[in-house]
Amino acid sequence: MHASIHPVYTWGQDKIFAGESANAVLLVEWKGTEGEELRKRNRRTVAREIELRIWLEPHVTFKAAHGCTAEAGEGRSLLLRLGKIQAGTRQYLALEFTFSPMNAGYHEAIWLQWQYRQPPADRLRELPLIKLGLEYTLHTDILRTSCCFLVEKHLELLKTESIREEVALLQTNNPLHPACEKLRRQADKLLLLAARSGDMVLVREAELLYKQLSSESRPWIKAYAGSTR
Repeated sequence: MHASIHPVYTWGQDKIFAGESANAVLLVEWKGTEGEELRKRNRRTVAREIELRIWLEPHVTFKAAHGCTAEAGEGRSLLLRLGKIQAGTRQYLALEFTFSPMNAGYHEAIWLQWQYRQPPADRLRELPLIKLGLEYTLHTDILRTSCCFLVEKHLELLKTESIREEVALLQTNNPLHPACEKLRRQADKLLLLAARSGDMVLVREAELLYKQLSSESRPWIKAYAGSTR
């Protein structure tokens, strides 16, 4: 039977230094797909109640999730509830991990399995269990290696979404909170990354943040001025 979601995994770097603890980011992309006979129905929901279960090897520690909420499961596992996806669309999330020092060589790191309900019959489906690992190396040149641009780009875009939500909450609870500084720092970061890469998606996102910063700061300034009278 045709799978309704097609996941792709990309590490921020192919290798990490074996001599000390190291951080690594995994970008997870999944696309909604459908069988040939159903492709005439544009943007139909092809999977819902999507869940991604992740099991960690002992030398791997989970740090943070971006683009989703990670729930602690049994043992060294995580559960990510990812909702639904439509045909032809892509979604992203990023996971941050810390890796303990290990001997040089390839080491398995995490195991992943997807589960979802496939319309129209809502049949429960599972994708095959996948294992991912990283190469440990003693070459110190790896310490100067930068993150893969694709991973860095989507990580910052996902962080931008959460910062927008955080700023909206702070503004609601405390109009005088200087949360606009979060927007400014993130906009600057996106613009610098765009300047290095020439990526126009990052340019547009930075512009949107600067516009939001301008509109958000005006009522805060007025509120502050009124409170000091």
